[in-house]
Amino acid sequence: MGSVLRVGVTINFGINFFSNGLQQNIVILKKLLGELDNIKPFYIWEGRTINENFVNKDECIAYSDLLKDDSSKLDLIIMMGFSLKDKFINEYKKKYKKSKFVLMQCGNQYVENMYYSLFEIDKNHSPVDRLQEVDQIWLLPHYKKNIPYMKAFYKKENVVSVPYVWDSYFLNHQIKESINNDMQIDFYKLNRKSILIMEPNHNSSKNCILPLFIVESFEQKFPNLLDSCNVFCGRKLVKNEYFIKLILQMDIYNLRKNFLKVRNRTPILKALLKYGSIVLSHQQDNALNYLYLEALYLNLPLLHNSEFISEAGYFYPDNDLEVARDQLENIINFHGENIENYKSRSKKFLDKFSYKNIHNKRNYYNLVAKLFEK
Repeated sequence: MGSVLRVGVTINFGINFFSNGLQQNIVILKKLLGELDNIKPFYIWEGRTINENFVNKDECIAYSDLLKDDSSKLDLIIMMGFSLKDKFINEYKKKYKKSKFVLMQCGNQYVENMYYSLFEIDKNHSPVDRLQEVDQIWLLPHYKKNIPYMKAFYKKENVVSVPYVWDSYFLNHQIKESINNDMQIDFYKLNRKSILIMEPNHNSSKNCILPLFIVESFEQKFPNLLDSCNVFCGRKLVKNEYFIKLILQMDIYNLRKNFLKVRNRTPILKALLKYGSIVLSHQQDNALNYLYLEALYLNLPLLHNSEFISEAGYFYPDNDLEVARDQLENIINFHGENIENYKSRSKKFLDKFSYKNIHNKRNYYNLVAKLFEK
């Protein structure tokens, strides 16, 4: 690339940075773009006023100004926080003929289409517009096998996988703002026999059912060894009659008084300071998650089935509850003793996903450059 490219990434400041990983993902991608030669990144924002805690106001362009003011002209617009309509994209391309548009798809579109079609009567959600005028669709690597589906859904052949990037920026902010504002604290030593199940429980891709039965299996083999099991994002579950009947059959409810707790969505730092330090996770076709990287960064024992980080944390394959149970035993007995090795393995994966990783920067640079090849 020769001249400097002005690149905008959409963001909605009406959404809290700690209630949705997408918000943090936008900031981290913007940081990566700022590391690249000949690229000057901006936020394209809508929603409430600019959140100056995490972004520079001078690097923000209001969505409403995009077609009004030539000083807001952008060469590339990456749609992440919100999407622009085909009508708008057409108008923008007529005015600025060389501009490009990319849709960054950070969710599992197939799972969402399946879930809302089959199970959920929800007037607040509707299928994503097909966006025929976008130049390329970017897909995170754990959704790579969805590329053929996405090509059919968007009627667009130009669908590519892009690097997954993360940084401890937001987690460090939480630590500094907490009562334990000490970066050196050994968080894994807090509540070391209590379980955190932090899946969002929106659909089949990330929910608490298998984690609960891992704890159930562990309790049957090692009764009374764990102190508590905390299910977050679970308030809506207790209104589900089937879920309640499921829980009523379990030993962790019937034989352990005040052991099983259902809690609201809670930031990870607050959760581990108050409730537990063992992060127990399960996913289907959703194998990368900021929660995993936050847990590894804090040296928390992460029990998970993500094939993308199988060499980090405590891995169990697929739905193998028995392997997970054995790994939980390893956590209880040996996590503290093996902490230096655990830190070393965790750092390897955190570096792999860092927005400063040279391979990630090179991949994004090449993606942008190819969009502007003649």
